[in-house]
Amino acid sequence: MQSYEELLSTLQPGSKGLKDAVNTASRLQKALVKSMDTGNLAEGAKLLAALADAAEQLTARIQELKTAVDGFDVPNYFACGDFTRQLLDACAEKGIDVLGEKGVYEMFPYKLRVLGDGEHPGEVWLDRKKLSSVRPSYVAETVRQGQAKLYASPFKESAFMNELADAYETSCLKADARIGSTQALSKIYRCLAPTSRARKEYDTQAYAFDLARLYEAGREAWVTKDGVHYDFGTSREGKSAIRVLSRSGVESFISTLRPMNGDGA
Repeated sequence: MQSYEELLSTLQPGSKGLKDAVNTASRLQKALVKSMDTGNLAEGAKLLAALADAAEQLTARIQELKTAVDGFDVPNYFACGDFTRQLLDACAEKGIDVLGEKGVYEMFPYKLRVLGDGEHPGEVWLDRKKLSSVRPSYVAETVRQGQAKLYASPFKESAFMNELADAYETSCLKADARIGSTQALSKIYRCLAPTSRARKEYDTQAYAFDLARLYEAGREAWVTKDGVHYDFGTSREGKSAIRVLSRSGVESFISTLRPMNGDGA
């Protein structure tokens, strides 16, 4: 089984040797400049010889690292599943909730894809962004930090609830249903983001994340500025069910929204 961590451990001694060689070359170069400035050609000649030896050492260290890096079979690392298995292990260690299989995973609110076919020999996509990394622990840490940043970002439950209520009423009108009827959250989303451009800027994952924070805030937050209380319907059934996670990782499935008093008044 391949492991990037094993590769990294073999690179570390060579990296230290490379750093030492670079420092030596830099020191000799500075001394050479000084000898040239002072006109000490004899010292300069000695320094040039030493610098040539340092350059050979530097080239040798680079070649050692290059051989190790070139010998790591990235396409096979992904194709055989070693990368994915190590990524899932790293996510488990960091407490990241993972749902999915066969290279397509939800790490709420992110979607992560691992590609290892002939056309894409070793790619990782986090939502629409390609991650330039083949280190499983780094990818997992990127997800963890992203989640932490999202949860720490400002969120006004009251403002989102009002927007959600407005979209709910629009959904009722489009469906020719009375205000007070039950509306699917998936239909309400299309009223919140009615155009393709809007859905690109505010996709279903961002919507699910906002719903998760509002849902976690509790019933006290499910009221509009006009005093209308709303309630979420919970269900795992159907395409309209939206999976949300609380900060502590509690899973819920919410599917619908309606005013609790039934008439919207």
